[in-house]
Amino acid sequence: MAEKEKEKIVSGEELMGLVQLVIIFTAILAGREIGNIYGSYNELSKMAVALNFSEEGMSNYLRDTIQGKNATLNVGLAVTIPGFTSTEGQVTQTPDYVRKWIISVTLSPIVVTQPEVSDVEVIFLVEGHQVLSKMFSFPRAKVGYISFLNRVIPLTVDDEAEFKNLVSDSAAAHSGEVEVTITGRAKANVLFFESMLPFKTTKYPLVSPPTLVLDKAEWSVWDRLVTRIPGPAKVGDRMGPEIAVSNPTRVHSITENTTLAVYIEGTPEAVFTQTKRVTAAAGTVSTYIFDFIPSIPGTYYFTLKSAGFSVTADTSPRLVVTP
Repeated sequence: MAEKEKEKIVSGEELMGLVQLVIIFTAILAGREIGNIYGSYNELSKMAVALNFSEEGMSNYLRDTIQGKNATLNVGLAVTIPGFTSTEGQVTQTPDYVRKWIISVTLSPIVVTQPEVSDVEVIFLVEGHQVLSKMFSFPRAKVGYISFLNRVIPLTVDDEAEFKNLVSDSAAAHSGEVEVTITGRAKANVLFFESMLPFKTTKYPLVSPPTLVLDKAEWSVWDRLVTRIPGPAKVGDRMGPEIAVSNPTRVHSITENTTLAVYIEGTPEAVFTQTKRVTAAAGTVSTYIFDFIPSIPGTYYFTLKSAGFSVTADTSPRLVVTP
């Protein structure tokens, strides 16, 4: 009997030890998991959000809004590196959407528990002036580090008249280009943790086709390609109109076909015509010279025709060519 009771006692002690071992093991696993979750949250809270929208989408939104239509904007959200802001760089070709009348962001992947994004606080600025500040509520949805989570934001501006003036004034000053910034914070969640992550995106959509501005158009006469001060010329001299064009946009290069026609006073037909592709990068001035050699004496003038500017017979400078 004593031996059987001893066996039961031993078995009871072993069972208790096993239970304790299971509890300890479970606590270790739970602690590790909680630690991983907290580590994920801690790393996530130091991240930022990349808010992505296309230049064409913003252009359509601006045009619809100033026309009094209800406009929405499609945006994408993704978790990205700390301090990330997206500002549009130089655009060397006319966008396809302008001819018909995307920011591509490289993100550094991070290894944490995949977060979810819900509410988005948006501050909308046009040329640095705030036109909207609003919190948009969305259901929680998983968001990646490479792919974007699509959202549709109904951006209804607070003061429509001020908004139209800002867009119109900017387009007039920058050849159809408008600076648009969307900044704010997005609520990011990892299980029961949440953090507000910042974002900022700046783009320069076009609300009208961009055109060059004519700064100068005058006769130049030169010898061996060394330009001289405009003045009297002789038959056989190399001469031609010299033009300077500026591009008032911030990011878009502009190219236009510019056609020159040279006339002699008293003669209705042009004695010389030439078309050049005139290009200026954003914020720069370009100079072009049309090469012309007169064959007869007379008083010469020219006309210029381009998408953004023109010189008429009445406004053209005159150049006297002697035998």
